[in-house]
Amino acid sequence: MSGGTVCAGVLRVLQQFMSETAARLVLRGTLEPLRLSLESATQAELPRIIEALEPATRHFVDPSRKSQLMTQLRLLLSTSSVSGAFGGSAAASAEVRPTTYLVRTEADASHARLAAKVMCESLGGRGYECQKVATAVSELARNQISYAGGGTIHLAPQVAPKRMLRVSAEDSGQGISDLPRVLSGTYKSKTGMGLGLLGVKRLADRFDVRTGPDGTQVEFEVWL
Repeated sequence: MSGGTVCAGVLRVLQQFMSETAARLVLRGTLEPLRLSLESATQAELPRIIEALEPATRHFVDPSRKSQLMTQLRLLLSTSSVSGAFGGSAAASAEVRPTTYLVRTEADASHARLAAKVMCESLGGRGYECQKVATAVSELARNQISYAGGGTIHLAPQVAPKRMLRVSAEDSGQGISDLPRVLSGTYKSKTGMGLGLLGVKRLADRFDVRTGPDGTQVEFEVWL
């Protein structure tokens, strides 16, 4: 997706909460420290842009509407196109469907984390439930980058018979040694490997992990 299209979508969201002049000023002021422009920003840069916009919009948006603004911005991450995020209320227009993210960089991890949070919100999840999902996805993504050179994260929403978000993470690394000790909390590692996995287990309502020399697969659910 081209930079012009990405920034046009962001600008349209901002203009719902402030004047056009203020929206353009805020967006340009946000892009400059990131060394981006209205033309050069791409879909891959959206997580960084959205995170930077949160403090940048503080003095331009009524505090009671700030949460709504950030939700609409994050919806840009989970819709099939930026322009598709505007056609009624943001929550109603974003199509909640299974999505797979390739994780190779910190930007990829941030993208997957924000997308998981937005998908949870779109399903009607409460604040703490969506934060659990975002935190767990972040832990898995960072483990994939640090210890397996990356992997994939699959987000699968479900509304019946139980409303939930199911997350599957898979990599092709060397596997996790001493898995039972890792999950019991007794494993000590100089690298910290496995500690994030225990955190995911504690955050999840259902958790399963399979690991071996050909890679690791983690699946968890958070019930909404």
